[in-house]
Amino acid sequence: MSLVSRPGDAAHNVARIADCLALAAKKEVGLVVFPETCVGGYASMAKLHRAELDALAEPLDGPSIRAVADAVEGSGVAAGVGFLERAADDRLFNSYVVCLPGGMRHCHRKLHAFGHRRISSGDRFTVFDTAWGVRVGILIGGDNYLVENMRMTALMGATLLIAPHRSDGANRTGDRRTQAGSIGQSLPRLLSARAGDNGMFVVFSDGVEISGSGQSSGAAMIVDPCGRILAASRARDALVSADLDRGLIDGSAGQQWLTARRPELYGLLTRSGDHRAADFEPRGATSRGAIALSFAQVSRNRPIR
Repeated sequence: MSLVSRPGDAAHNVARIADCLALAAKKEVGLVVFPETCVGGYASMAKLHRAELDALAEPLDGPSIRAVADAVEGSGVAAGVGFLERAADDRLFNSYVVCLPGGMRHCHRKLHAFGHRRISSGDRFTVFDTAWGVRVGILIGGDNYLVENMRMTALMGATLLIAPHRSDGANRTGDRRTQAGSIGQSLPRLLSARAGDNGMFVVFSDGVEISGSGQSSGAAMIVDPCGRILAASRARDALVSADLDRGLIDGSAGQQWLTARRPELYGLLTRSGDHRAADFEPRGATSRGAIALSFAQVSRNRPIR
């Protein structure tokens, strides 16, 4: 679900989340996925000062997450929400917590937290079992830009990926001013491809922020294990829903490809640094004896004469 958030107004944002859960309960939805940092409401925290960050940060058992958990209990609908977490050692994390009916909570800390120098990066993947018969993984925003992160989540058994996001670097017309913003704009297409690669459902939710500089455009999307988009919307506060057929998981090509992997070939993935000097098949000719290649394209609709 995309959600209109007010920057710095956690009470308002949590109230909107509770309203959305009540609506979801009427539609018999079991899980609602809200955007990254939807509780704090900021699309970007890069320019916030220390005092502003401290005012946003809450522990996992803080008032905002407790209020979300209460709304989950009242509605019977599970919810995933993003917030700025203050850890027990006082470090800050861009975190995402899934609150389940019954009181269970699963929290993921963003692995690639490049938004602010005071926000630390997480150091582990988050995958957990559910009563729905699917295993859920969480990757936040830029975590999804790296192919390895989704593959690792799939190898840990996840068959449903929660992929919250919050667009950054957009002006009023939606033009992207940064490379990260451009990647974020194409993320829905990337997620569709990677859902098919890994044979998993993907639930994507992008945030909407209203501020003095304009409004970023949110989006919501649900993708099946074959990479097909089951539901999508760009409307504000749009509750996009779909019934997930678990039978599509085992029958997907992605799950078959996972079993065909050959880990002994992937040693480079565990090494750091520049891999271009690694051992490859030797070239058959030196640059002095290389043969120049040229290509020509023939139209299918024109006969060759």
